[in-house]
Amino acid sequence: MSLLDAVRDLRRDVERTGFPLEISSVEAARASRVRLLDQLSDHLVPRLEELSAPAIVVLAGSTGAGKSTIVNSLLGTEVTAAGVLRPTTRRPVLVHHPDDADLLDRHPVLEAVEVVEHTRVPRGIALLDAPDLDSVLDSNRATAHRLLEAADLWLFVTTAARYGDALPWQVLQGAVERGASIAMVLNRVAPASLPTVRGDLLERLREHGMQGSPLFVVPDVGPHEGLLDPAVLAPITRWLQMLAGLDRARTVIGRTLRGSLAALRPWVDELAEAVQAQADAAVALAAELDIATQGPEQAARTAVHGGVVS
Repeated sequence: MSLLDAVRDLRRDVERTGFPLEISSVEAARASRVRLLDQLSDHLVPRLEELSAPAIVVLAGSTGAGKSTIVNSLLGTEVTAAGVLRPTTRRPVLVHHPDDADLLDRHPVLEAVEVVEHTRVPRGIALLDAPDLDSVLDSNRATAHRLLEAADLWLFVTTAARYGDALPWQVLQGAVERGASIAMVLNRVAPASLPTVRGDLLERLREHGMQGSPLFVVPDVGPHEGLLDPAVLAPITRWLQMLAGLDRARTVIGRTLRGSLAALRPWVDELAEAVQAQADAAVALAAELDIATQGPEQAARTAVHGGVVS
């Protein structure tokens, strides 16, 4: 059996797994099952089916971090909505080079995104502008988490004002545990606060096991509309061009793939424990039902044998 066959079989088994009993741990088990299915269906299976497909770089972050503006500015044109209206990213946008279309045309995430072809995207990568992780819309939050499971690389965007928020670090810690490749963008940083903010963020990255993650700083350009000056994003542009190189892209894809495969065992073990908890609860419930029905059952038998009921 090939690795792809094994992963497909695992996906089938997880799809068949259910948690019908409302016990204390059931919500966490159901959520974990959904995330595992997303990881299997949107990342592992399609990646193993097409190892040569472009690396999917998902730009993620909290509300107002500036993801869409960064995507538009990298491309030199507006392909995804940016502005003060929240949420700006109502439908995710995936942008790839036209010559990579055939390699992506069967990827399952395409059903959840708007696809744009653009020659400014280097061949070998695809940029995906995801909804906000803390969106006011439940559907947006669910889509954001699904798309992150599909990523070969996370480009996580935060700001000088919000990099300390708890939610992004919870999400990032989960990514580290699953072996995801991660880079950080610290957006809207005032020059005077740069040394302090950058130093604190680097320390937080070390604490979360992300000391090797690239960190890009985008200075605060003040109130503005439209695209950022290309010079502001030049380090990110160069890095993406380097990342798109055949050897580098395969390295990133392979690292995330190995990390995701290694993370399956504890994830599956966790689900197996949840299934066992359901089975134990079912046995306990059956025993309680037996006890509860013994009295009425015996009374009915006695009535029948005594001729009270004919």
